[in-house]
Amino acid sequence: MSDNPQVRYGGQRWTPVRRRLLIGAALLALAAVAVAVGLPLLRDRSQHRLQRRADREVTATAQRTRAALLAEPSGREAALRTTADDVDGVEVLTVTAGARGVRLVFQVRVAKTAASVFGWQQAAATGCFAQLVRGGATPAALERLPCPR
Repeated sequence: MSDNPQVRYGGQRWTPVRRRLLIGAALLALAAVAVAVGLPLLRDRSQHRLQRRADREVTATAQRTRAALLAEPSGREAALRTTADDVDGVEVLTVTAGARGVRLVFQVRVAKTAASVFGWQQAAATGCFAQLVRGGATPAALERLPCPR
């Protein structure tokens, strides 16, 4: 009997090793493709989630502004403007007095920043709203308007 390994294994000494290397390379290539496709999708999903949170905060800030405006007992234009300006992220665009009450148009801006596995992500949202403040006890609904450019 010969001590030569090629003779002992029928000349097929490297075949199992080669097969394992090919399978490993194929799995590595498959993992690289999965990462290349999956990471941008996860980053977009994370950014979309942050944008939705910013949009919800715009609406919540507008509702807080509405509550502050309706709680203002005087109903004067200057006092209502000051009340709306005191809310963070609110800018009063117009205040007009009419026969039905005082109408305020205001803009709410929110900027959100969050840490993720992809680094810092940022989202900004803007919304414009109108609120009619009447002298009586009947409040009007908050109206969402398109923002001026």
